[in-house]
Amino acid sequence: MTDKSYYSEIGGDVKGLIGDGEFKGIAGDISGGVINQYIITQKSGVEIQAQTLITGSPYLGLRKFEVDDKDRFFGRDNWIIELTDYLKQKNVLLLLGASGSGKSSLVQAGLIPKLKDNLGANKLVNLTFVPDVNPFESFYGCLLGNRYTQSQAKLAQAVKEDTLIKVVEGLKNNSDLWFIFIDQFEELFTRTPKTERDIFIKSLVNLIQNNNSLVKIVMTMRADFLDKLSPYPSLGKIHDQYSKMLTDMDESELRLAIAEPAARNGVIFEKGLINQIIADFYEQAGSLPLLQYTLDLLWEKNHIQNRILNNKIYQEIGGVTGALEKQADKIYSQFNEQQRKAAEEIFLELISLEGEKAVSRRADKSSFEQEEMQREVLYQLIDNRLLVSKGEDGKATVEVAHEALLRSWKVLQDLIREKEEIIVLRSRLYADAKQWDDLQKQDAVKASSELWGGSKLKRIVNLIKEKSLSNLDDVAVKFIKASYHYQKQREKIEAERKRREVDTELSLANSLSGYSLHLFNEEGKELDAIVEAIKAGKILQKHNASNTKVIDALQKILVEGRESNRLVGHNGSVNSVSFSSDGKTLVSGSRDKTIKLWNVETGKEIRTLKGHDSYVLSVNFSPDGKTLVSGSWDKTIKLWNVETGKEIRTLKGHDSAVISVNFSPDGKTLVSGSYDNTIKLWNVETGKEIRTLKGHDSYVLSVNFSPDGKTLVSGSEDNTIKLWNVETGQEIRTLKGHGSFFNSVNFSPDGKTLVSGSEDNTIKLWNVETGQEIRTLKGHDSTVYSVNFSPDGKTLVSGSVDKTIKLWNVETGQEIRTLKGHDSTVYSVNFSPDGKTLVSGSVDKTIKLWNGSTGKEIRTLKGHDSGVYSVNFSPDGKTLVSGSVDNTIKLWNVETGKLWDVETGEEILTLKGHDSAVYSVNFSPDGKTLVSGSVDKTIKLWNVETGQEIRTLKGHDELVTSVNFSPDGKTLVSGSWDKTIKLWNVETGKEIRTLKGHDELVTSVNFSPDGKTLVSGSADKTIKLWNLGTDWGLSDLMERSCDWVRVYLHNPNSGVREEDRGLCDGIGGKSSVSGF
Repeated sequence: MTDKSYYSEIGGDVKGLIGDGEFKGIAGDISGGVINQYIITQKSGVEIQAQTLITGSPYLGLRKFEVDDKDRFFGRDNWIIELTDYLKQKNVLLLLGASGSGKSSLVQAGLIPKLKDNLGANKLVNLTFVPDVNPFESFYGCLLGNRYTQSQAKLAQAVKEDTLIKVVEGLKNNSDLWFIFIDQFEELFTRTPKTERDIFIKSLVNLIQNNNSLVKIVMTMRADFLDKLSPYPSLGKIHDQYSKMLTDMDESELRLAIAEPAARNGVIFEKGLINQIIADFYEQAGSLPLLQYTLDLLWEKNHIQNRILNNKIYQEIGGVTGALEKQADKIYSQFNEQQRKAAEEIFLELISLEGEKAVSRRADKSSFEQEEMQREVLYQLIDNRLLVSKGEDGKATVEVAHEALLRSWKVLQDLIREKEEIIVLRSRLYADAKQWDDLQKQDAVKASSELWGGSKLKRIVNLIKEKSLSNLDDVAVKFIKASYHYQKQREKIEAERKRREVDTELSLANSLSGYSLHLFNEEGKELDAIVEAIKAGKILQKHNASNTKVIDALQKILVEGRESNRLVGHNGSVNSVSFSSDGKTLVSGSRDKTIKLWNVETGKEIRTLKGHDSYVLSVNFSPDGKTLVSGSWDKTIKLWNVETGKEIRTLKGHDSAVISVNFSPDGKTLVSGSYDNTIKLWNVETGKEIRTLKGHDSYVLSVNFSPDGKTLVSGSEDNTIKLWNVETGQEIRTLKGHGSFFNSVNFSPDGKTLVSGSEDNTIKLWNVETGQEIRTLKGHDSTVYSVNFSPDGKTLVSGSVDKTIKLWNVETGQEIRTLKGHDSTVYSVNFSPDGKTLVSGSVDKTIKLWNGSTGKEIRTLKGHDSGVYSVNFSPDGKTLVSGSVDNTIKLWNVETGKLWDVETGEEILTLKGHDSAVYSVNFSPDGKTLVSGSVDKTIKLWNVETGQEIRTLKGHDELVTSVNFSPDGKTLVSGSWDKTIKLWNVETGKEIRTLKGHDELVTSVNFSPDGKTLVSGSADKTIKLWNLGTDWGLSDLMERSCDWVRVYLHNPNSGVREEDRGLCDGIGGKSSVSGF
């Protein structure tokens, strides 16, 4: 070695190459056992240039170093020696390093030749392979490529945990050293399906644990794949015991690797160029393939006859940092648009993603040779060394020349970002297709579970149709076809299953609708009926189906039902109910000895007040709503704190049941009436009895203060009414006149008049100031149970055992009209706060709403299972409460709308033409036409001015009971004993439609003022509302129905099943039904 060497000329430090022994390089005929020193350390530049010129490039470009490239491989002497010594001691080596650090080249062109030199070429069996898709098949191919026959090598094809040991035991000669080199070990995690990977790793570990010193196992793996070892503890242990990390080449090693190959060919570098290349190399993060590619391209572009590689050409090709990209761009730019697309399709097939890392993958060369253009592009990419092809025709593979290309070429980087989905999808496709193909050979049925379906299959089929995914291998294509056919088969089976499911559920909807109508016709089951109808409707919505029976049931219940909530909790009859002054709270007293407070809006029981020892007969709130009073059969009165439910005090003094209790208007005084014939006044604050009022000869049934609180009125079974001075307790006067005891007494709103209803069938009006009877109202045929004034005091209402309600003019005493409709005793009657609506409760279990102005029945509310003894409006008039012997309290929505407005006028002339009695006549809105309905089953239209018959309408099968015009006069409605309602075109006389729904004869029909709603009354004891202006769709019906029962469903005291509470979640959103 001389200090005038070329190595020194290019900036190398010769002393730095001298170690403990003589520095040696690997060159020449190593198999002969001669290790020659580096030329560049022995000769000057001039001497090198004087050598025989070899024009072929000594650099490999992007191609990996193979064993035969040992004479071109320089700079890794220390590592070759270290690894050779290492393998003398150990049998396993896991060589780690960054991508492009030269791991494979070190083993192939450095370590293996050195071992052959030490042992003799014939003694070392080099078994080098990459795992690829099936590492067992790869090992099999490696064995075939050596000295082994197909029958011998097939041992390696068995995918078993003991395969590698059996191959060694079956094929290895005792004197040979087997060098098993698994290059690119990371392919186990990027290419090999999990099943084969797991088995191969176990087989490899078994072989390693066999510890045969004549079997050396070397693996190279990218360091950034170390995390992939985590699921395999056995590999982790191998890493801990047998791994080495390949370090980057230092400057002296780089000078040898750069300068020595050229020197061997008689060529040197221009002064300063090698230092520039080394600097650029480090700037490029030390990628040896890029260095080799740049040097190879530099050699190609220079005039080698000059025997010098110059800086100018180096700069033109882009240097280490840009040579590859610049050359790749140049090649790519020569392609037209179609060729570029073909090139992109090829590259996409040769790239896979492992996390965020792009890695190269191998593919069958034949998959790119089907189309002429793609085949030509493939060959150009290979010729220009961007791709490399290996293997013989028919079995040849192609891959990216080096992964450095993936990191350095912007075109590929952009393509990877743009087509990431396709790259990932293709990788998954190949892995799953391989898994399916292997499994199908063993169990076709089990393999079908691996096939794709759903959105993943749809996406890949679309990509193929769009030609965004091409060049798929045969297994992948077969897999997609099998998946597609299997999916179609499953869809057909699923469609049939769903059809059966839909048929079953629609049949259930039909049954539910029928059941809902059955419940609706039962007393007290309206809310249960609508719940079942909603269930049926939800089934229709779920399947986007139509069923008139379900829709008719929803409409019928929605239109005719009026029970909006149900309070269940008492275990005995409810004797008394009352609203708080703000209408938000309800109190009930029951035969079960308890008092309950209820939230009117939610229907939830607030609390139960216990304390009485017998029936609670009367309950009432104080005017400020803070205190509650109760009277009981146990002879006591109790005051309660509404907010806490705590008993404030018990008032004792009566010798028998307390039947009636009430607060004075200012809330300071309490009055009670008892079966002991007395009335007592109490101080609310102290609970002390103020005084006892005696005078009645029998039970005191009703006590009340006048509006100003100065006078007290009491009614007794002794048939008298007494007025008392509250301040003095003195009886002002006794009102006599009833021939029997009375059941109800009440003040007029101004407190000047008193009304009483009696068992003697009469009603009496009294002057409060004088005590004189003003007048007696006669008309009822039996006991009067309830009397009440209208809010303006001008009208009186009475309810009687004779089943009727009568309206009276207070000023004249004249009967205004009689309201008939109940089938039994009317126990309770009341006006709404605005005086427009009247409510009645009866022993016939029904509540009826009446138009206070016309006396027409608005509707019947059904729901109680027994007689209704108490009915009251809330202060705002929107809610109705009823108490019944059926032990329940019910809340009802009052809102209705005017349904009868047509006036008939007086008879002007006599029209003849019917063959039997005329049941109904009415004028058209303009007064020009008259309609009549008759027992003869016909309807006739008449000209009012002339009296001439215009036409006869026939269609009913029984007598016509009611006829009316629509507000615009264009439509006619008729009701008949045949249980039907018919709509007719007035101009043509043609029947428009028949409405069916009543179970008995139809007694009355009429239009609403806007003509959109029809009302009908029937002997089946029902009133029906029919929507004519709009046909409610299922969605509208469901929303309205749910808005109606929402509070009921979430009322914990309604008795609703838990599974039904969420029935209306997500449907509608109003708190109560409206629009009726």
